[in-house]
Amino acid sequence: MGYLFKKNLWTLFYILFGLGLSLLVLISYMQYKNVENDLRMELNYLTNATKETTKHYFTQQEIILNILDRQLFDGKGIRNTENIHSLFQSILKINKAIAGFSVCGPEGNVLIISNEKKLSEIPNLRHYNSNFNMMFKKALETDRLVIGTVFFDKALNRWILPLHKSIRDKKGNVVAVTSVGLRLDNAQSIWKAQIEPGTELEIFLDDSWYRIYYSSHPPFRNPELYTKPLSIHDLEHFEAGSSLLKEAGMTFDSLRKSGECAVVHFKSPDAGTWLVSWQYLPEYRLWIHYHLTTDRILNKVTNYWIINVVSFIFIFIVVYYLFYIINSFEKRKSKELLYQAMHDNLTKLPNRMYLQKNISSWIYEGAPPFSVAFIDLDNFKNINDSIGHHYGDLMLVEVARRLKTSMPKGTMIVRHGGDEFIMLCREHETKKLSQTAQTLIKAISEPYEIESMEFTIGVSIGISRYPLDGTKLFELLSAADIAMYHAKRSKNSFAFFTSELKALRNRYSLIEQELRSAIEKEELTIVYQPQIRKDGTLHGVEALARWKNKKLGHIPPDEFIKIAEESGFMPRLGHYIIDRAIKEIGFLQKKSGSVFCLSLNISIRQFSEKGFVERFLKTIDSCSLDPSSIVIEITESLFMEELELIVETLHKLKRNKINISLDDFGTGYSSLSMLRKLPIDELKIDKSFMETFMVDKESEAMVKAIITLGKTLGFSILAEGVEEEKQFQRLNELGCDLYQGYFFSRPIGLSDLEKFVIEYRR
Repeated sequence: MGYLFKKNLWTLFYILFGLGLSLLVLISYMQYKNVENDLRMELNYLTNATKETTKHYFTQQEIILNILDRQLFDGKGIRNTENIHSLFQSILKINKAIAGFSVCGPEGNVLIISNEKKLSEIPNLRHYNSNFNMMFKKALETDRLVIGTVFFDKALNRWILPLHKSIRDKKGNVVAVTSVGLRLDNAQSIWKAQIEPGTELEIFLDDSWYRIYYSSHPPFRNPELYTKPLSIHDLEHFEAGSSLLKEAGMTFDSLRKSGECAVVHFKSPDAGTWLVSWQYLPEYRLWIHYHLTTDRILNKVTNYWIINVVSFIFIFIVVYYLFYIINSFEKRKSKELLYQAMHDNLTKLPNRMYLQKNISSWIYEGAPPFSVAFIDLDNFKNINDSIGHHYGDLMLVEVARRLKTSMPKGTMIVRHGGDEFIMLCREHETKKLSQTAQTLIKAISEPYEIESMEFTIGVSIGISRYPLDGTKLFELLSAADIAMYHAKRSKNSFAFFTSELKALRNRYSLIEQELRSAIEKEELTIVYQPQIRKDGTLHGVEALARWKNKKLGHIPPDEFIKIAEESGFMPRLGHYIIDRAIKEIGFLQKKSGSVFCLSLNISIRQFSEKGFVERFLKTIDSCSLDPSSIVIEITESLFMEELELIVETLHKLKRNKINISLDDFGTGYSSLSMLRKLPIDELKIDKSFMETFMVDKESEAMVKAIITLGKTLGFSILAEGVEEEKQFQRLNELGCDLYQGYFFSRPIGLSDLEKFVIEYRR
C-alpha cells in the first residue's frame, strides 16, 4: 500500500489539479453564462421599457394632433387660417419639441404651415420624394399616426422627425393631412435615458427600414445612417446570421406578429460578436433594436475570473506544498527503508541485496575487468563463543572500518553475512591484487582493543576476476568462494581462483545441472537414522537424503544440499524429501503398529515460501500422521540470518503441535535471547563435540553447559554423532535425553528400518 501510495502520489495531485482546473473552467463558464443571462434580462427590460416610452411619447404627439385636428376641421372644412396660425404659435411656445406644423390636402398640396413665409417654398408632399410620398400615402390609408423618415431642414438648420396624421370627415374621407415636425435632438433626449453604459439603441421604421434614432451615431455626425435604409444584406444577416432564426426560432415576420422581445447573439463580419434584442412596436410600426458587445460580458466577468484564478492558484499552491511535504517525507522514509533494506544494520555496509541491485554498474556489455574478493574472518567463532556476541559485534564494526580505509577508492564492500564480506574492486592485475590483499590481511590482523580487551584475528581471502573467471555475479562469487576455502587451509592468507579450483566449480555446475533432473530420474532416496532414548527404546528417526547419479556417482549430502540452496532448487528438493519421508513413515507406522517421531530438516528457503505451513500440514494429514510426532530441525548457522522472517512461521507450526529442534547447537551464533524467543522443544548437540569431549575438558565443559542450559529452559537434549559406548554412558551421566549415531545404527533404508523398529519396539 505504501509503495502504491508513493507511486501514485503525484498522479493523485495531477488528477486533483485536472479536476480543479475543470471545476475552475466550469465555474468560470457558469459565471459567464450568468452574466450573459443578466445582460439578456437587462436588454429585455431596456427594450420593453424603450418600447413603452416610445409608445407613450408618440401617443402624446398623436393626442396633440387629434386635438389640433378638431381645432382645424369643423366638419365642413378648414377653419379660419388666422386662428389656426395663432393656435400653431401657441402650441410651438408650449411644446419646444415641435419645430413646426403643416396641413396639406389629400392631393399633397400644402394648405397651411406654421411659418407662412415659407409656404411658397413647400413642394407637393406626394411628389417631393419617394420617402415623403410613401409616408403620405400611409397617412391617407390609416387613422393612426404615421412616422416619417428623418431629414435635415435647412430653414430651421435642424434634423427633423416628421409625423403625419389624416383628418377625415364623418363619412371617413380624408379631407387633409396634418404633419408635425419634431426636433430630433429633443426626441432623442427621451431615448438617451434608456441607454445603459455599453449598450446601443437603434429605432427603425418598419416598412422602409430607415433609422429614426441611433444612440452612438447622431445624424449631424453620420447623416448617411439616416438618409439610407438598412440594406437587404444587413437584414438577412440580422435575421439568419444573428441566429434570430436559430437561437430564438423566429423571423422578423413572426416577431412582428408576436410582439415579443428576442435577445440573441449576432456575429458582425467586421465588429465582433454582439448581444442584440429586437422588438416590434405595432402601433407606430417601429423596430426597437438594442445591441451590446460581448466585451461587456467579459469586462463584467473578468473580476470574477481574476478571483477564481487567484483562489485556484492559492489553493493549489497550498495543495502542492502539502503534496511536496508528503512526498518529501515519503522520499525520506523510502530512502531510510531502502537504506535499511540494502545495508547491514551493524556495520552499515551494503548487503547482498544492494550488491544484486547495483551489479549492473559493474557487469554489462563492454564492461572493464574487475575483481571480486570473498573475505572470511579466521577464528571469529571462538571470540563469540568465549566472550559473547557483544564483543563480536564491536569487532565486526571495526573490521568494516578497516576494510573501508584499506581498499582503493571506488571499491564496493558488502557484508555477506556473519563474518563474511565481499568486495568488488576495479583492480584486476595479479601483482597489484596481491599487494592489495596483503595490505588488507595486515590491516585486519592488527590487534583489536575493545572495551579494555585485546583480540587478534586472521582473514582468508578468495579472489576471482571478471571476465576471466565468470561473466555473471553468481559465477564470480562461486569462484571467489572456492578460492577462499582454499586460502582457509593455511589461514590469514589469500588465493586466486585457478584452473584447479575451476575444476571444482565445474563440478559444482555439473552437480547443479544433474540435480535438477534427479527427482524425475528417481535418483534420490531417503534413509533414516534412528534416535534412541537413554533407556534404549526407539524415540524416532531423522530423514536424510541420499543421491546417486550415473555421471557423478554418490554425491555427499552436504555438497548437493549446499548447491541446491545456492541455486534456488532447494524448495522443490525439500518438498520432495518431506513428502516422501512422511508417506514412508506413515506407511511404516501403520504396518508395524509402532508410533515414533520423524525429524525433518527444513530449508530456510522453504520457510519463506507462501503457504508452506498449510502445504506441510496437508501432507501430514493425508498420511494420517499425528502432528506431535513430527519434528522440524532448523540449522542454527542458517537460522540466525532469517530469525525475524521465520519466527512467526515457527509459532504457527507450534500451534499445530509440530515440534521444533535446533540443530548443530553450539557451532553458530545463538544467544539466550534468541532461545527465549523461539518455540523450541529440542536442542541437538553437534557431533563435532563428540570427537573431543571425552579427552578435552573444555569440550566436556561445553557439552555439560549445553545440557544444563537446555534443561533449565525445558528443552529435550539430543546428542548426535555418538559412536562409542563410553560416549553414551558419559552423556547419560550428564543428563542427555536422546542419542543418535553409529553406536546405535547407521542411516538405513525403509526395509531395514522396519526390522529395526520391530527390534527396538517397547
